[in-house]
Amino acid sequence: MKKILIIITLIISAGCSSDLDLAPIDATSESTYWQTEEDARVFLNAMYADIMDADMYLFLSSASDDAYTRGREEYRNIGSGSYGSSNGLVESLWENKYAGIRRANIFFNNIDRVEEISEEERISLIAQARFIRAWHYFMLIEIYGDVPFVTEEISIEESLVLERTDRNTILSFIYSELDQAIANLPNNYAAEVQGRITSNAAVALKSRIHLYNEEYSEAASLAEDLIGDYTLFENYGDLFKMDNEYNDEIILSLQYVPTDREHNIQYSLIPPSLGGYANFSPLQSLVESYPTINGLAIDNSESLYDEENPFQNRDPRLAASIIYDDYTMQDFDGNQVTIDTSPGAAPDGLNYSSNSTPTGYYVSKFYDREARNQTNSGLNLILIRYAEVLLNYAEAKIELGEFTAEDWDLSIGAIRQRAGLSEEALEFPGGDQESLRNIVRNERRIELAFEAGHRFFDIRRWRIAEGVLNGWAYGMKTDMTSEDDGYTRVEHRTFEENKHYLFPIPLSERDINNNLSQNPNW
Repeated sequence: MKKILIIITLIISAGCSSDLDLAPIDATSESTYWQTEEDARVFLNAMYADIMDADMYLFLSSASDDAYTRGREEYRNIGSGSYGSSNGLVESLWENKYAGIRRANIFFNNIDRVEEISEEERISLIAQARFIRAWHYFMLIEIYGDVPFVTEEISIEESLVLERTDRNTILSFIYSELDQAIANLPNNYAAEVQGRITSNAAVALKSRIHLYNEEYSEAASLAEDLIGDYTLFENYGDLFKMDNEYNDEIILSLQYVPTDREHNIQYSLIPPSLGGYANFSPLQSLVESYPTINGLAIDNSESLYDEENPFQNRDPRLAASIIYDDYTMQDFDGNQVTIDTSPGAAPDGLNYSSNSTPTGYYVSKFYDREARNQTNSGLNLILIRYAEVLLNYAEAKIELGEFTAEDWDLSIGAIRQRAGLSEEALEFPGGDQESLRNIVRNERRIELAFEAGHRFFDIRRWRIAEGVLNGWAYGMKTDMTSEDDGYTRVEHRTFEENKHYLFPIPLSERDINNNLSQNPNW
């Protein structure tokens, strides 16, 4: 118990600093803590919790063209472009990532002091910590660009004079850390310690990062290394259910346990009739991105789209991800219920109340009927899965101009087959690089919808954000007005190409450190 209290104290102190959260831990606690393998494991477990919290996992999508949030102002303002350097997300993301880096640096500074541990286990714990620190720096450079770079414990005084380091220097460090993780981690663990970072998780993350940085040969090669080591779970919708949270598609998940460690994002996703509050609502743009069952976009004259029955003959991933008008589902008692999202319908209808959807849509993905109090869920949240690896591979090969019919069958074709699309949709479409690029980008959007901020990062790395985050964001079609072809106006958004691709450096950090320069046009 004493050791647990010490670690809690360390964690709390790491999260309360107003600087970069890099101050050294208390010397007395440090000297009495690092003695046993259990000490090291408990500290590393706390570092796992730093990777990404459930709120960020979900709400980053509301800062993209996939969703809108009514109540989370810090995310909503990112999506609308009406934010500055004191925005809550701008500040908290910086603080949380550096708190995680600080804890990692403490770990590296003390792990060799632990004597009651095998060398094999020490190497494995160090490799997991390297992955976690690399993850934090990856997030920082993607969101802020150049950032302070620290790999040792430093004093408060030292933290107040840090300057920003070129992102490419940090990127090289990230690759080096992941290479060491790949070399020193197992490909799997015993059942009782599932959820640990594996060598394959490090390979998948490194592939993602190379893809983000347009290093396509490396991204494709690393993804190819994992092809065949995993399988796509047979049913897309069931992939996100509690009973299947350790299936063979999962490479890394954020771990939750009923009662002991839960999240409550479900409250923001489900209709009021099921006890929810529409704090996260899919947008019409995402709904329209799901093709019909034959794989064709709804605006294609040869698709099976019927505007009078817009949810018939659609890609099954739409129903597995989004609750729409006249949607049938099981409630928490196992009864079949139909959700009415039509304008003004009680209690779930469009804008019926402050609890109901402002877009006409709710979220079915992550729905946990076993959730305690209907909202507190122990469902793991998937951070990396095999479908993403296949999409990384397809995108990289397309950008290299090397994408073949065989590659299609291996990646997009396999993903579509699992989703339940018709044989026509599984055929290699051929076409030029641009048409294939559009297919894989849309496939990525609908396959990974609402997961870990993928769309948030994708529209930025593809440099298309100014095209999808400018103008009105829409909800369902109601025909209650002649404006906008009858679609519901939800929010007017602005994205400035010369400004918004990077977050500003937080005002609170620049107030205490004059050496931190600001990003352009902030």
